[in-house]
Formats: sequence, C-alpha cells, structure tokens
Amino acid sequence: MIPALPIGSPVLLFKRILNLNKPAAEPSDNRKAKRYAVGASFPFKAVVTLAAHDGDGNLMENQAGAQAWAGRLANLSETGASIQLHAAAVARRGEPCTFQLSLEAYVLEFKGTIAHFRAYPQYTSCGFSFNFPDPEIEKAYFQVLEPVAIGASLVPIEQNLVKQDTAGLTKEQYQGTAGAMLTVWRRISATAIYSFDFRMNAFGVRWSEGMTEVEPYGLSKLNLAGKKTSSPFVHLTETELDDVRWLFCLAVPNLAKAVPLDVRKFLATLVA
Repeated sequence: MIPALPIGSPVLLFKRILNLNKPAAEPSDNRKAKRYAVGASFPFKAVVTLAAHDGDGNLMENQAGAQAWAGRLANLSETGASIQLHAAAVARRGEPCTFQLSLEAYVLEFKGTIAHFRAYPQYTSCGFSFNFPDPEIEKAYFQVLEPVAIGASLVPIEQNLVKQDTAGLTKEQYQGTAGAMLTVWRRISATAIYSFDFRMNAFGVRWSEGMTEVEPYGLSKLNLAGKKTSSPFVHLTETELDDVRWLFCLAVPNLAKAVPLDVRKFLATLVA
C-alpha cells in the first residue's frame, strides 16, 4: 500500500500535511525533551559521521578522516537522538558530528554535538543534540519525528472508560500525543480484529474486515474543535491521500509495546 515517496522540496517529506512550525509537544531543554523509542522496522536509515582523532585520541584539525557510521536508532526527541553504533566507533562529549536520515531518494542531514558516548562489548551508544542550521531543516525533522511520536506515545485507555457501542464487537482504545487515537474493534466470539481507526494529528486511516488496504481521511477543523458538523470529514487531494498513507506507514513501525502484539503485527501487514 506504500505510495511513491512524496518529496515536494529538497527537505520536506510531506507535501500537504504536517506543515509544522514546532513539534507536537512544546520544546524543552535537551535533558527534559520527551524521547520516543524508534521501532526496529522504522524504514529510515540513520548515519552519524564522527570526528577524526589522532593516535593520542585528540581531535584532528584536518577532518578528512571523519568516518560515517550506520547504526540502529534507539530514540528520537525534539532536540536530539540516541543511536547504537559499531563497537569500533569513537567519540567524546562535546565533539561535533553530522546526523543523516535517508529513505529512498530522500535525505535529511544536519550537524550535532555529542552529548554522551558509551562503549559496550558488542556496540557503542551515542547520544547527541541537534544543531539545526535553519527553520526549514528543523521543520523537516519535525515531520520525521511526528509519526515516531504518534506511534511510540500510545497508551491504553482503561477498558471501563471505553464506550462499547457496536453489538457483537468489543472496542479498545489507545491514546497518544497530539490527539493520536488508535481504536480497535474485535469480534467478541473470537477476539479477532474486525476493524480499526487510527487517528494521527488531523488525519487518519480506517480499515474494516474485507478491505484490502486502509482508507485515509482528513478531519474538519470544526470536528477537531469538538463541534458537531454535518460531516466530520474533509475532501483530500491525491497528494494528501499519499501523505496520509505515508504517515501511517511511518507511525506503525513505532507502535508502543502497550499496544497488543497481535494489533501491532496486523497493522504491520498493511504497510508491508
């Protein structure tokens, strides 16, 4: 169900949605910024270029020897990231680095500063803060962070607080940042997933038994404000439809472990 990668400018991933001037949560200092766990199947490739050192471990003036290390993203936040690298990687707190995220032909790259670097027998753990060069690069990064935050922030709503409104089905809900809400309906007789609705920001996707792929939708501003309208939905252009599909595809790999395993696996089949 994945559409062609929507690249509308050199840096922005989404063309018509998530035109963010700030992340979903209010920015804070580096130590207090909320960290969102990145799923192992998140499709972005992460590379960190670390500064070159001489034989005594000091920074070299000529950085021609700087080395790029591909790694496994552990978490992302508004202000920084943590990544697991090869055990041979070396860096120190306060040193410069360059962080790159790429997916197919899309590449987002900017500078950073090492916040911590820890060596373990099988790998090294590198944490760094971001040094955004301009607001457009920062906005582009927030577009990547948003689906990670949507998926990773989901927590279950207590079942006794969920309104059961469909005969023969039981409903469960998971709430996350920026109004994110995953609603799952199961057949009471077999607990199998019958349908779901995954609201993400002002958009969402829904699916019911018999459908071969998800149906994207957009919510009206009045609906988002909690006001009754004749129709809660708005018309989406083809570009917006593709953007919402990509938002779903990037959120699902990061679904929190608070979401049941069978739900995570099922949604993953719809983005494979």
